[in-house]
Order: sequence, then structure tokens, then C-alpha cells
Amino acid sequence: MIIINSLKEVERFDKSVVTIGKFDGIHKGHEVLIAKAVEYSKEENVTSIVFTFKNSPVSYFSNIVPREIITEMEKMNKLNLLGIDVVIDIPFNKDMAEISAEDFVKEVLVNKLGAKKLIIGHDFAFARNREGTPPILKILGKKYGFDVEVVEPVVINNIRVSSTHVKDLIYAGRVGEIKNYLGRNYTIEGIVIHAKKLGRTIGFPTANIKLKDNLIIPKRGIYATKVYIGDEVYVGATNIGYNPTVNGEKMSVETNILQFDKDIYGKTIKLEFLERIRDEKKFKDLNELKIQLKMDTNYIYKKYICKSN
Repeated sequence: MIIINSLKEVERFDKSVVTIGKFDGIHKGHEVLIAKAVEYSKEENVTSIVFTFKNSPVSYFSNIVPREIITEMEKMNKLNLLGIDVVIDIPFNKDMAEISAEDFVKEVLVNKLGAKKLIIGHDFAFARNREGTPPILKILGKKYGFDVEVVEPVVINNIRVSSTHVKDLIYAGRVGEIKNYLGRNYTIEGIVIHAKKLGRTIGFPTANIKLKDNLIIPKRGIYATKVYIGDEVYVGATNIGYNPTVNGEKMSVETNILQFDKDIYGKTIKLEFLERIRDEKKFKDLNELKIQLKMDTNYIYKKYICKSN
């Protein structure tokens, strides 16, 4: 897969099929658009192109940087696995905000990308004042000689699959439901850092994680997680919160990795969220906390380790 980071780098493609969007998370709805593009490219022997943005248009217009479902690298890896030939991954900037729909079609889709087909979602809109809607693009397609396919929403459990819904599930801590819509469990990555090492004093050492990128942090609480360290996979009990029993002031993400005792400070680990077990709670003392942690880890061990043995 070829990744292009600027329209200036684009040398004209002969023929292509293009799908456009932020593709935040690349959920099951996005996968339908991408699969259609890949299928068409193989049938018609044209290049499949995803046209996407490094940043959200929301951040350009509001100066608010929304948290993401996946990192930029994960997004590129996922597109590669889905079989896309070329990704045009550019910043959403003044040029993108102010270009008219017709100018974008003429200058980018037709003159640069050689688009023979455009595949978009039913609620797609882009360009100046979001004027590039499906009806307008169909008119422009007839004018400039390319087909436009509008894909209906994917509905699962009577809910339309969307990045917004996936984000809402993450924020609510409903991690067990995310796979239905995202196609995989939610993950975050971070570097293991030194902290207070309180868990070690009560028999539950934790890997404290400094998160990478601007990913969404799930709701405060205790989670069962898979822990990826290099090529190895473990199971862990992950706490997201403020450690209220010891009057913690900073939110932390820390994981007690079961059946593990190695020095991993400075290493990058990935957490895959399997289940939210309970809310974060302030206990009367460390002994009561220790008893609860034992119950948490026993539950996780029986459900996720014994089951796999």
C-alpha cells in the first residue's frame, strides 16, 4: 500500500475508485465502503484509493482536538490489511475547508485521481459549507464522467454503526459491546513508567502507562484486559482512575499483569479491553482494597486464563 501525505505528491492516476472520509476507528460501516472499493478495483483493474484526513475537520473549525478511537499508525495498518492500494492522508486545512465541491471533483477526483467511481456513505458531506452531498456528487459525476455509489448505513442490534456510537460505548465503559460495531475490541497503547509503586507493597504490582497519542480513555473502573508486550500476550486487571483509597490526585491507567514478573519499564505495551468489572471505589483502608483486588484478579483468572488452558 502506498501512503501519500500531500496532494502535491500525487502524480495523476490513470483510473481509480475512490472513497472519502475521516474513517475514525475504521468500524464495520467503514469496512463496507472499503470492501466495495477493493472489489470494484479488482473487477475493473483500477487503483483503489482511500482519501482521508490526519486530523478531524472538527479540530480545524473549533480548535478542539477530539480524542480518537485508533492511532494514525493503526489506521494505516488496518487499511493495508483491508487491501487498499493507495491512501491519500492529508491534513484538513484551509484549502480543504474552502474548496467548492465542484472544484474538488474537477481538480482532485478527476484530474489527479482519475476517478471512475466514487463510493460514499449516505450521510457524507464535504467541501465548502458541506455542499458536497450525495445528490450534488451524483450530478457532478454525470458531468465529469464517474459513477457515484451511495452506501446505506450498517445497522446492528437496531443501532446505526458510527464512530460516535463507538466513542459513546468507550466513554461509558461498555467495552464488551464495542466489538459488535468496531469489529474488534478497543485497545490503547502506552509506555510503562515509574510511579508510586503502591501496588507492589500490597502484593499487586502494576504497570503504570503513559498513553500514546490522543486516544479515548474508557470510563473509570476496573477492567479485564489482554496485555500485549512485544510478541507475548498476557491477561491483566486494569484500573483506570484516581486511586481514591490513597487520595490520588492524577488519573492513571495501571495494569496488574497476571502470571507475570518482569521489568518492563520503558517498554510499550498494548491493552485490549475485554470487560468492565466494576466501578472505581474508595476503600476504608489498604487491607480492604487488597481483599477486593484479590477478588477481581481471581475472577479474571478463572474467566480468561483457566478457560484458555
